Order: sequence, then C-alpha cells, then structure tokens
Amino acid sequence: MGREVHGQEEQQQQSSAFEQTYGGDLFALWSESLGDHCHHGYYENHLQLDGNGTLNEDSFTFAREAAVRLIDKLLLWANIPADGGGHGPQRILDVGMGLGAASRYFGKKFPHATVQGISLAKVEVEIATKLTASQNLSDKVSFLYADARTLPFPNNEYDLVWCLECADHILEREQLMKELARVTAPGGKIMLTTMCNRELLPHEKSLSESEKEVLENIFSDDLAVASWSQPSLYLRLAEENGLEAIQSDNWTKYVTPGVPIWIHFYKNSDLSIVGVKAFSVALPALMKAYEQGLVEYFVFKAVKPSS
Repeated sequence: MGREVHGQEEQQQQSSAFEQTYGGDLFALWSESLGDHCHHGYYENHLQLDGNGTLNEDSFTFAREAAVRLIDKLLLWANIPADGGGHGPQRILDVGMGLGAASRYFGKKFPHATVQGISLAKVEVEIATKLTASQNLSDKVSFLYADARTLPFPNNEYDLVWCLECADHILEREQLMKELARVTAPGGKIMLTTMCNRELLPHEKSLSESEKEVLENIFSDDLAVASWSQPSLYLRLAEENGLEAIQSDNWTKYVTPGVPIWIHFYKNSDLSIVGVKAFSVALPALMKAYEQGLVEYFVFKAVKPSS
C-alpha cells in the first residue's frame, strides 16, 4: 500500500508546536501528581468529595488507578487475551505513546510481546526511554520519533495497533487510518480512542454557532490539536481500508468523572509553565461539552482480514 509523503519541514513544525505545549516541564508537573499515563481514566464510581465539596487528597491516586483501568477495559472490550502461554499479542505498536506508560504496561502484561511506541514529540521519546530503562524494560519496549501519517514500518507488521487519544492531533485522519491498517498484520486488531463532536442530525448542515464556540474553547492552536470530527468518519475510513469486525461505542459516562481532577490540577498549577493556562481554559469547556452531549469519548476497534 502506498504512503503519502509529508515534508520534513512540515513534520518539524508540527513537532515543535506539540513540544511547545507538551514540554518537559508540563510532563514533569503532571507525572508528579497524576503519574505517567497522560490520558483519560475509566471511572466505575464518581469522585468522593470532602466536607467542603472539593476533591479530597486521594483524588490523584483515584485518577492514576482509573488511567490504568481504562487500558484494561479497552483490552477486555476488544477481546484481547491475556498472555498465558503466549496467546496474547506478540508485536504491539503504540501510536502517540505519550510518556510510554501504556507501552510499558503492555510490556509487563504481555511477557512474550515486543512493544514499539512512536511520537512526533522528541521530548516524549526521551522521557519515555529513560522511564523504560529505569524499569528494566528496554529489551522489549522501545520508542521512536516518527509521524503516524507515514509510519516507518513494513506492511503487516503488528498484531495489535494501539492509538489512544492521538487522532485528535492529526488533521489527515484518512492518512492515519490508512497507515494503521497498513501496518496491522492479517488477523490483527486496531484499537483507537478519541474525542469527537456529536453526529449531525439529518436536517443539520453543521453544528450551531454556540456549539462551535464551545469546541473552539476546548481545542485551540495552543493545545496543538488539529480539528474535530464525527464518530462516523472513523467508521467510514475503517470500511474504506478493508477492515472488518468494526465496532464502536461511546464511553463518555465512564471518563467524565475524572475531568474535575484535571481541572483542579491545572487550577492549582504554576501558570508560567507552558500549557497550564491553555488547559485551564480548555478543561471546563470540555466538561460542559461532555455534559451537554456535544462531545463524546469515542472508542473503536477493528480487525484486519486474515486473507
């Protein structure tokens, strides 16, 4: 399958923009309180508030546990087996791996697997590599500076392709899905999660102006996020790339309880750190959008045909 070529200058610009927001200082701040999983969590119970109606001292622990739980719930939903006897995935690609937390988790959960993480932010690759070495996982978990739109891997390479909250940052989602499908081995699975705006109703040509304003407050240039799309886009792209067993779901109700923790975290963080101010504006808008049904946490799975 052919691959669209994106210029090195364009890639460098996107990488620079991403790192300006998600730099080492912000990651260090996040890791200290919320751990190295930089994504939503799965909450089976709502947060416990203290007597003043605010988050209690255990909230960050609650969030760290929920982030790991999200991974386990997604694996269960996708019918990905545990690695007993080597029956789990053997070759895993983590697209947009953040600080590499999911990659390391897979390295421990699936002892027979090798894991490759990629990111367009060099600072993420550097931090993830150091954290992985500190946990003695470098022999099976590695990271690479690479563009998800032009993955530097052969066709049919991975039996699990994992793309957690990465698609938000990629404007060319057609090219992203094309690449995810290309590197997935026959019989392999693709797992993707992202935030989407609601589907348009049959009589609607676009979202309302007030809805667009809310979305603009969530995803701005300051957060290096590309654009919004509807869930149906990913389903259509999966079909166009020949994927099968395509299923999706809306997990908004499971992830929303954790957003107040993030709001609290950024509200009480140093505004001089790049990214803190932008998130302080974006997250209350995201909470509002989740509650109104304007935004959903979209989860998606598909299988590449065996023949």
